[in-house]
Amino acid sequence: MNRTLWIAPLLLLLLSGCGRLSFDAGPLLYAAGLTPDAISPNADGDADVTEITYSLRRAAHVSIYFEDEAGTRTYFRQDRRRAAGDYSVLWGGAVDERQIIEIDGGTVEVLSRVLPDGPYRWVIEAVEEGREPVRAEGTITLTNADTETPILNNFAVVPEVFRPNQDGLRDDWVSISYYLTKDADQVLVYLVDPADEDLRYFIAEEPGVIEPEERGYHEYRYEGGVDLNAEPPPDGEYAIIGEVRDRAGNASRVSQPLTIEEGGKPRADVVQGEIDWQDEMNRVVLIQLGEKLCFSAVVANESTVPIRTSGPWPGQEYRFRENYNTLADELAERSWGQQSGVWRFGINYDTTGLDFPYRWAVGRQEDLERRVINGQEQWYLMPGMRGEVSGCIVIDEEPPTGTQIWWGGLIHQGVEVANNDIDRITVDVGAP
Repeated sequence: MNRTLWIAPLLLLLLSGCGRLSFDAGPLLYAAGLTPDAISPNADGDADVTEITYSLRRAAHVSIYFEDEAGTRTYFRQDRRRAAGDYSVLWGGAVDERQIIEIDGGTVEVLSRVLPDGPYRWVIEAVEEGREPVRAEGTITLTNADTETPILNNFAVVPEVFRPNQDGLRDDWVSISYYLTKDADQVLVYLVDPADEDLRYFIAEEPGVIEPEERGYHEYRYEGGVDLNAEPPPDGEYAIIGEVRDRAGNASRVSQPLTIEEGGKPRADVVQGEIDWQDEMNRVVLIQLGEKLCFSAVVANESTVPIRTSGPWPGQEYRFRENYNTLADELAERSWGQQSGVWRFGINYDTTGLDFPYRWAVGRQEDLERRVINGQEQWYLMPGMRGEVSGCIVIDEEPPTGTQIWWGGLIHQGVEVANNDIDRITVDVGAP
């Protein structure tokens, strides 16, 4: 075998290996420094930041910190694992130093703050496993620093128990409000599960006269997503978090608890899409003036949440010119006018000037669950349950010319007409 064929590669391997050994054996930390050594961290665009640079020959844990004249130390980076290589980062005077402060509006967590004016000793420290720390150090001076922490003052979440089910009661949406104490670069408001803080539900601010980052009063309305036709977060204990950061790097966070109960997008339907019109033949009902147009139907709650309803109760009769606003429950001493969030079954016809003038509860009282909320009696069709609906319209006067087509529908009042145009028929009214 020709030895020269393998001696040359071996020499190359040894030489390259020696080169690596020489590189690895040098100082762990080198080429470390801050440029410039004087800044004014106030986000005015002039000398706001300094560049921190350093290089590592081997992997190490790195810390970067600053000490004031009294020797108080604050960390910009602490015990971060870094591979061998060159590093550069801009620093604008802010350090991630968490602290809790108490103000008149409650407790505030400071997330980061800009250091006050003055000279500081900077230190870049690298530590290899089992070795003594290696440090580079120098001085930097801060002037005209913006040290005012932006705060979401008087951060309020009302109510604390939230039922996102669009039933129209005060607990089916949450008001979030605060006063922003200074103009900010970013404001975030979100719902978080304390057991899984990585899962956040961000909340948008209601449009107002000021921008979201402007100093002043701000308000949000949170409906859990049901207003966007989505399911809300699962029932449970949550927190509403507000975070704010200014351009200089000062940041704070506030939090308030929130409990979600009976959350879900309400859904209901008329069973089989059918209305049993009395005396209907081939989709036509023939009645004489003074007689009644009567019907019955079944409504099913197809959601996971109760749906609220109100009278008039099944069996109620209307005269032709009456509507749900003109009826009154004499015993309850209240009208059956529209209540936002309430579900009702309605009957409509083609020349009416009022959308579904004839309305009934989506079940008899024996089909429903009675609750007393804030001193008021409320009725609910529970998930998976069905309610029987029936009623009559007395045609006691001749309908307007062209009145022929009648139909039913489900109305989620103040939200939507959930199912319109159900089981259309022709009604012919003849002279007696």
